[in-house]
Amino acid sequence: MPTNRLWKLRPLKLDLYILSEVVGAFIGACVFILFLLLMFQILRIGEFLINHGVSAAVLAKMSGLLLLSFLPNAIPLSFLTGVLLAFSRLSADSELIALKASGLSLGRISASLFVLAGIVGSLLLQLTNHWVPWSVTAYKGLEEKVRNTKVSSIIKEGAFTTGFFDMLIYAEKVDQKQNRLQKVFIFDEREPNSPMTYVSKEAEILPIHTGTSLGSSIILKLSNGSMHHSNLEQHTYEKIDFQDYQLYLKINEGLEQTTGLSPQMIPQAELLKMIQQSPPDSPGWREHQAEYWRRNALALSPFIFVFLGVGFGTFRQRSARVSGILIGLLVAILYWTLQVWGTSAILKGSVSPFLGMQSANFLLLILGLFHFKRASW
Repeated sequence: MPTNRLWKLRPLKLDLYILSEVVGAFIGACVFILFLLLMFQILRIGEFLINHGVSAAVLAKMSGLLLLSFLPNAIPLSFLTGVLLAFSRLSADSELIALKASGLSLGRISASLFVLAGIVGSLLLQLTNHWVPWSVTAYKGLEEKVRNTKVSSIIKEGAFTTGFFDMLIYAEKVDQKQNRLQKVFIFDEREPNSPMTYVSKEAEILPIHTGTSLGSSIILKLSNGSMHHSNLEQHTYEKIDFQDYQLYLKINEGLEQTTGLSPQMIPQAELLKMIQQSPPDSPGWREHQAEYWRRNALALSPFIFVFLGVGFGTFRQRSARVSGILIGLLVAILYWTLQVWGTSAILKGSVSPFLGMQSANFLLLILGLFHFKRASW
């Protein structure tokens, strides 16, 4: 009886041992990849600190939102790298040979990894369906508010500047310390059928303070100028001279609306609704279908990476760490290249959304099963 109990405990100990090897490498690889991805954005974040003078807390929030949006790309690669490194080490130290010699098949040895792949896949679904759309939307809104904290810094002296509250502005001189402009020209085409033009000798930017260090609106106080209003539908033109004129400008915070957003920023419930409302095989329908199947394909990738990681890792006898990272990068490049090709083919109408997004999984599954079978004996 005690022997039977010990035999029942052995598989559990084996699973925990395999998982401990994989999870440690998985977490380490994930941290490293997220750090690299964040480094590519360091100049962009540094601009907000230098030009807009935002606080460290705001920069930390922006970095956190970026890291959250990077997770769907970092987690699959980290999982593959973790499996590769773990099984490369087990193979290099002959532990894998000892386990096989004791009568355990490679499928039984890697059984716990499929459970872990299910957990990782569920996390990826939650990320892509809910957390990433929220983080990207929140980051865009926060970025707009940050740019509005010192709005004069984005106005180029002696040049036309676009993106100023969705308007075109020209200022001959800009005093960033006093938030004052001289010889100002503003073209407001937010209402295409009723464009307005403002010309003034001086202007002052008055931020509207809120409860936080970030603002979402300003008052542009124009002095000694004129306003020109054209109504294209009624074919009328109106000019008004003024001594002082206050123009209230507010950034577009309606980012929670799904119209005009990239598919990545749309929550799953809204995405499904847009698919149902779009005409079949229309450009919008194909774009949203591609995003829907991309999220599902990403959630399935950890299961495929188990076969790849175990199959390739078993044959790596030397330089296990370097080989694991190199193979992980090559597989990731192949995977994302196929994903880009699939998205392009779907938007052109060449392939169905399901086939276009699952093509990378199909190809890597065949490759993974082949090497997994070779590693079994």
